[in-house]
Amino acid sequence: GQGIFVLNEGEKEFLKLNKNEFELIKPHYTTKQLKKWYGSAQNEEWLIYTDSKFKYKETIKPYPNIKKHLDKFQEIITSDNKPYGLHRAREEYFFKGEKIIALRKCPNEPVFTYTDFDCYVTATFYIIKSERINHKYLCAILNSKLIAFWLRYKGKMQGNNYQIDKEPLLQIPIYKAHESEYLPIIELVDRILSILKKDADANISAFEFQINKMIYQLYGLNDDEIRIIEEK
Repeated sequence: GQGIFVLNEGEKEFLKLNKNEFELIKPHYTTKQLKKWYGSAQNEEWLIYTDSKFKYKETIKPYPNIKKHLDKFQEIITSDNKPYGLHRAREEYFFKGEKIIALRKCPNEPVFTYTDFDCYVTATFYIIKSERINHKYLCAILNSKLIAFWLRYKGKMQGNNYQIDKEPLLQIPIYKAHESEYLPIIELVDRILSILKKDADANISAFEFQINKMIYQLYGLNDDEIRIIEEK
């Protein structure tokens, strides 16, 4: 029941980390904080972020309290980068700054979360970053009913659960909108994020309805096509 690489607040404090060691401690997030649209920056867990360099024992020497902690679990650590490195640690670029986080197994509907803070997650999620498209506009497309419909028939399903894998994500057709087309959508996303920040359980269906309507228009769907999607 003890945390190894992922620690709760009490476990982090117990380690009595020095200033140097805090550089390896990153905010860790789960589905508790990362919901559809909005992700709360208030994390409950912390990650000891040691990359592949830490498979060499000399790398851990400047971090004595972390070494002492991880030494207790050497018999059960199976990481490719053991004794002190995370299993297949990703480049930190993906966890920093603006991005969209996609939950890989979603009951009922796909879940894409916009975040603009450092957010470290496990392989339960995919992380989407792009220099070519506005992240809030992209999040609106991905959270739309149109893309939920597309993923249901072009992606992978486990019963009624969506399996959001890399291949169908990369194949999603993204409409390249002009500024006049995407700015109204971004304004709605900002409204949603602002409301959910104040109340995570707030009803945002009216704003989602407007976004879905705009997305249908961007993709040129007719009334019959929209009806099919809405009925599904």
